[in-house]
Amino acid sequence: MKITSTLIPAAMAALLLILSQCKSPTPTSEAAVQPVADTIEKIDSVKIAVAPAADTTPTRVPLTLVITNLASAKAPVIVGVYGTKNKFPDPKDQLKVYKFMPDSISLTATITDLPFDTYALAIYQDVNSNGKIDKNLIGIPTEPYAFSNNYKPTVKAPAFKNCQFAYGTSNSTVNMKMIK
Repeated sequence: MKITSTLIPAAMAALLLILSQCKSPTPTSEAAVQPVADTIEKIDSVKIAVAPAADTTPTRVPLTLVITNLASAKAPVIVGVYGTKNKFPDPKDQLKVYKFMPDSISLTATITDLPFDTYALAIYQDVNSNGKIDKNLIGIPTEPYAFSNNYKPTVKAPAFKNCQFAYGTSNSTVNMKMIK
């Protein structure tokens, strides 16, 4: 509730009007009677400070991605975000997909629309700009790629638990190095 300076005198005047209609005992001396005008002047000089309510909403901190070892300073970097309920790293079951354009062989990008939660990232650099990650005959990517936690797969694709991280106010930066 915001209290303005115009409301205070009006409220005090109304309060004095109500009090003046109340019956009170007769004072024993004339010194105990105070003129109404003096009372209003004294009330007007009182300053009331109202503190704002404390905000308990966590401060929104963007998720910052720092990606190094890019193959090209011109090819887009595609970031697939997976939540705990998504099938990681299936490109058809991503929670969100982002596309960033680097200006050197490293990229720092921010994501501002994710709530704090547990996620895993699968990224690739679309060097030939065909909109998909290219793979060889046995399914190994031929374009640079990376997973959160800098997980390097050996025989098969990683599981969510290998790449998961908790995004929150104290953990809002993910560093990833592309595998070429």
